[in-house]
Parts: sequence; C-alpha cells; structure tokens
Amino acid sequence: MTRRHPAHIPQRRQIFVGCEGKSEAGYAALLQDFARAANLPIYLNIKELAPGAGDPLARVEMAVRLIKQEATTRIAPSSSFVLLDEDQTVLTPARAETARQLAAQKNITIVWQQPCLEAVLLRHLPGCHTRRPPDTPGAGAALQGEWAGYAKPMDRAALARRIDLAAALRAAGVEPGLAALLREIGLLA
Repeated sequence: MTRRHPAHIPQRRQIFVGCEGKSEAGYAALLQDFARAANLPIYLNIKELAPGAGDPLARVEMAVRLIKQEATTRIAPSSSFVLLDEDQTVLTPARAETARQLAAQKNITIVWQQPCLEAVLLRHLPGCHTRRPPDTPGAGAALQGEWAGYAKPMDRAALARRIDLAAALRAAGVEPGLAALLREIGLLA
C-alpha cells in the first residue's frame, strides 16, 4: 500500500486593505473574488476604518493599530494598503500630510481616490476611464448618469454586476494607487 502525499497548497500571502467605508470594503472584496478566480495565493484582510475615524490621519492611525493588533494574534500582512477619498485632504491639509508621513513610515500605501470612490468607480465603466469629475457631488452625478441605480453603499455582489476584472484593469491604467494594489495582489503585471 502506498501513501499518498497531499498536494502542495501554497501559503497565502496576507494583504491588509483598510477601507474608508462599506463601499470600499465591497470593492476590496470584489478584488478578492478576482484573485480567487485567478487562483492567486493571497488573502485580503479587509477592515473598515470608518467607525471611530473621520479624516485621513485618523484612518491611517486606525489602520496602524489594526495591523499591529493583527500581527500579535495572526500572521503580519506582507503589505498594507488604505483606500481614502482625496477630497478629505483639503479639509485638514496638515493632518493629511501627517497621514501621508505616518503611512510611509509604517509601509502603508495610500490609494487616494480622486476625488472620491464614486469617481474611481466611474473610471471602471466603458468609455469613462479618463473622466475626472472635479468634486464629490460631480462624481456622484456622473456615476449616476452612467450607472442607473447606483446607491451607496455598494457591496461586492452589487459591484460585480457592473465591474469585472477588465474594468478594474482599465481603471488601474489611470489610477496609480489602484494599479499598485492590483500589482501587489498579482492581478496586474
């Protein structure tokens, strides 16, 4: 009788993804689905930063705390990202700069959504990848014009009805932060 050896299962790398809110968490979960479909050995540890954290600095500080906490109870992430709306930076520029410095110090990549998630989602849609609404209300209106029925927050399933991997790669072509995240996941060369 011969013994069968189990198939080698590669160790999944953990990537921390801190999200400003539920819609960003839904988007990150969609990216996890794309990675799973591509058989990539990664795990996105998706955490919402909105409860108790208002501006970019508070959210980066919360991400630092969560990453440190995860490292004491589990395996530390191989890399860390935080999805933040850039429109928040004009409200408190000094705190936003401190957020950038803290993120760099702690090896956290900030994916700035310019000016907000709705504008980034707009750039996923066919023929819209170069559209740059100037502000959050304009981004919401532009997205509503292209995506009838869009409503915040969007979960993974709702986003998947309009966004596929090709759409994410299209948006990554004009969104350097998103491109960095997709590259780290292994979805982009």
